[in-house]
Amino acid sequence: MTEFFTDTPTVALYKWLHERIQIPWSSDFRALARVVDREIVGCVGYEGFTGTACMMHMAGTKPGWFNREFLRLAFQYPFDILDLPMVFGRVPSGNTKALEIDLRLGFKELIYIEGAHPDGGLHLLQMKREDWKESKYGRQSTRRT
Repeated sequence: MTEFFTDTPTVALYKWLHERIQIPWSSDFRALARVVDREIVGCVGYEGFTGTACMMHMAGTKPGWFNREFLRLAFQYPFDILDLPMVFGRVPSGNTKALEIDLRLGFKELIYIEGAHPDGGLHLLQMKREDWKESKYGRQSTRRT
């Protein structure tokens, strides 16, 4: 099994992610993907950059796609490479598995907006850099301070 991570081409990764979670196109979209045996098995996209934050989106096709190495890279990019103090996520109320995973990773729910999504509502989540560093996954990462 050959495995590697890629961040190009961005348009192809956007299309892959959009097919799974229907995120709107953003001209500042960037992404990382996990590729196994020449097939994308997972992708993390970033968009809506404000200078201090961005939106973070995730999707995968197989159990275990989000392994510890990919998890480290997914958060290293906004917090260490871009030096952003926080990231945000949006989770439709019908995607309970994604919400459970995000909360387990250390995201905190800021607000639930009833009726903001066809599934019923929308959870707006936030992960601050210090929350990531203090999480069990973040402590296992190697980062600059």
